Amino acid sequence: MFTIYLKEAILHIIDRQTGEPVLSEVSLDLANDYIREYIEKKIQKLSSPQTKAGILAPDSEVAQLLNQYSENFIELSHQLVNKWYRVYQESEEAPSCDIIIVKYEVDTIPYLAFLKINFAEGYTHFVENQAKGIENKLILHRAILANKTQKVDEGVLIQLLNFEFQMIEKKYLFSGEKKSYFSTDFLEQVPAASLEENVRLIKQVASKVGKDFAEADFQVIADVKQAVAQSIEQNGCIEPETIAKEVFKENITAQLAFQEKVAEKGITSPAPLISQVKEISEKKYSKQKLVLSNGIELIIPMDVYRDPSKLEFINQPDGTISVTIKNIEDISAKL
Repeated sequence: MFTIYLKEAILHIIDRQTGEPVLSEVSLDLANDYIREYIEKKIQKLSSPQTKAGILAPDSEVAQLLNQYSENFIELSHQLVNKWYRVYQESEEAPSCDIIIVKYEVDTIPYLAFLKINFAEGYTHFVENQAKGIENKLILHRAILANKTQKVDEGVLIQLLNFEFQMIEKKYLFSGEKKSYFSTDFLEQVPAASLEENVRLIKQVASKVGKDFAEADFQVIADVKQAVAQSIEQNGCIEPETIAKEVFKENITAQLAFQEKVAEKGITSPAPLISQVKEISEKKYSKQKLVLSNGIELIIPMDVYRDPSKLEFINQPDGTISVTIKNIEDISAKL
């Protein structure tokens, strides 16, 4: 996990009922441990399999604001929120939220974070002095922020030297149509597909090609997971040619068919990914989950899955498949 050095942060309130942002004119007190920890966790959590990457166009409004107000953080935050809210307010369903804008450094490189955290309902107590005495009430609070361990609902991290960014976004209803507004209308830039989107498309293509060449689907998907993890570990990106060779082994025809269909889906070679992708990949693709037709579910580490001395799939004469788990020293049951 990368180390974050917070420089300045400010919080703005977006109440859809009042119709206008409540813009703070005072920065948050980063001397408070709980404020600093909350912001650091939110920045770290923005890097995920759903995160997309790109570069701001120099003539985009956000890039121009970053240049124009580089020395005035509070005014910059106001301008960015106003720019964002001009689009956001047009949605019929986009909820109230808080916006936290942060200037920080990672390895002396300056960044700016725009973090959107939607409100949630939560219950709390309230103590009130009545004529009869103290009354402890249970009240519903409609502006609770998500826990520090939860990722932001939408946001972007912008590297201020070259305007490279990482972002996550949601679709909201605009004039009756679901739309991802954050990238196209706020950042004015279409980002590269996320790791999750790329892998989903690669799985779909591999499954289709596998069926065309009579490959077992569960085996193809397992091979895809391992190939993606290896490609990222070795190259720092998703390389379709490497994945084709790993999944379809000696079948050159299947490899070429896979690469052709992947290109048709718009996955470039190599597909660009966010900077923390290796850590994310290791966590997400280190295990294989199998759901058997008899209801049994198995979660298997990939190194065990690939070791025939520990796990074996046997094709039976009647067309069924037997799964043999070998060399087990101990079994424990967990509730």
